Amino acid sequence: MGTRVYVTMEALDGTAKVSIKNIAGYEMTFTEEEVLQRFARGDQSRTSEGSGLGLSIAESFTHVCGGKFELVIDGDLFKVNVSFPVK
Repeated sequence: MGTRVYVTMEALDGTAKVSIKNIAGYEMTFTEEEVLQRFARGDQSRTSEGSGLGLSIAESFTHVCGGKFELVIDGDLFKVNVSFPVK
């Protein structure tokens, strides 16, 4: 609650790039590798149902479609960069 999400998109040099940034209300203590594992949940305090598969599926789907998937966590900043070749 009380966070913001920022989305940017650009096409540059034959590549379409999307960046999604979320600034959380707390410092994240998990690593990129940990949260990309299947069934991992970054925010252990959540009480809602969830499988922890979302980021893992997004990463796999991006790679199957020929794209690149990058996750960056820096303190309270959570950022996903996805890029695809444009034909």
